[in-house]
Amino acid sequence: MLYRLCLFLVSSLVDAPDSLKIDRIETEKADIFFLHVNQEDRGRILGRGGRTVSALRTFLEGVAARLDREVVLEILD
Repeated sequence: MLYRLCLFLVSSLVDAPDSLKIDRIETEKADIFFLHVNQEDRGRILGRGGRTVSALRTFLEGVAARLDREVVLEILD
């Protein structure tokens, strides 16, 4: 569920959702997401001063807490 939510949220932010790739590592208590986005879309994901990615992380952490899980979101080149 968290993977699909992350995919939906991030793909709605970028200009080229076809080039978006999300790698997921799922452990017993945590989901770790690695975002691979175009260089042009990287700024859209980060936002001004990192506000967008911070809000995205906060939202995903809130949903994960309701599922008794943890979530980590990293942006890779």
